[in-house]
Amino acid sequence: MEEFEDRDLVYARLDGRQAYHGQQHKRGSTSLSHFLPLCAAISMAMSIPVVLALSVVACASEYGVSTYRPGLIDLFSGVLGPPGTTLVKSLFLFQDARAQAVTQSGGIDANTHTITYTSALFTAHVTALPVLGSYWAFGAITQLRIASQTLRVGPIGASVPPQTSTVGGLGDLIVIPVMLNWNWGQFHLVTALEFYAPTGSYDRQRIINIGANRWAVEPDAGLTWMDKEHGRQASVFVGYTINRENTATDYRSGDEFHADFVLAQHLPKAWILGMAGYALQQTTADSGSGAIFGAFRGRVLGLGPLVGKTVDLWKLPVTFTAKYDFEFAAQNRSTGNELWLTGGLRF
Repeated sequence: MEEFEDRDLVYARLDGRQAYHGQQHKRGSTSLSHFLPLCAAISMAMSIPVVLALSVVACASEYGVSTYRPGLIDLFSGVLGPPGTTLVKSLFLFQDARAQAVTQSGGIDANTHTITYTSALFTAHVTALPVLGSYWAFGAITQLRIASQTLRVGPIGASVPPQTSTVGGLGDLIVIPVMLNWNWGQFHLVTALEFYAPTGSYDRQRIINIGANRWAVEPDAGLTWMDKEHGRQASVFVGYTINRENTATDYRSGDEFHADFVLAQHLPKAWILGMAGYALQQTTADSGSGAIFGAFRGRVLGLGPLVGKTVDLWKLPVTFTAKYDFEFAAQNRSTGNELWLTGGLRF
């Protein structure tokens, strides 16, 4: 399986917070989709008494947005490469999301429709500086986003004109100052420390934003098992996100544990087939005077097929993948599906 060893390891890791596509309707307790700030939209669209009446609306993390984007990590989460290696991975994600919130009395109804385009670029470099039996590596993730949302809020059955907002620009910057990699035969381990910087476009008066306006720190670990003889791979990536306060709203989102995984078979002619999934659980409650909708903990699971192909471009092996995730078992969040397209290389 020489082809597997030399060509398929070009797939580089990428993580960061991203948006998500989904819809869930439930009277009396409504959850929100990623990057679908329905709670904030309701707050801005209606008077304070009505906002307080909507306290039954469940929002996991502020605006229902987790800092880490579940599902970003799949193949080779435990592999970096030897000293001198540079990793580059691009990602494109499209979402078409809908959500609905209804008060417990059933008197007020809010509906949103959001379309989001996200393009992210991950770059990393492995240096020759030895650290704890590994080599120090560092990286960063930049994001570009365009998001458009239509919002309707009002009494059920009433004809209410929609509010529409479109925003585009840079998303939050993710800096990875430390990455380390160890290899033991078929097993490969990566540890990393990530910082989320609130550089994305944000305005508390908008019904939608492409930045979270909060800092966060996240220790991560990725483990990969590779059977080169038979072309089999299993990878898992876990992390714990510690969120800071959004000072514009006095809202502190709860901390979150996430785990991504993939089982893959590397086939002849550099094809890859697999199944990828993830789990996210909010471990601490939201807090602060801005958390008027309660201290809700979010949870979601996802699972879907993955297909990939490695080709030579300009004498460099590049791995392209496509993944379609189905979300389920959501709690205090919306649930939906999403399409991922990625391309990665190392040199």
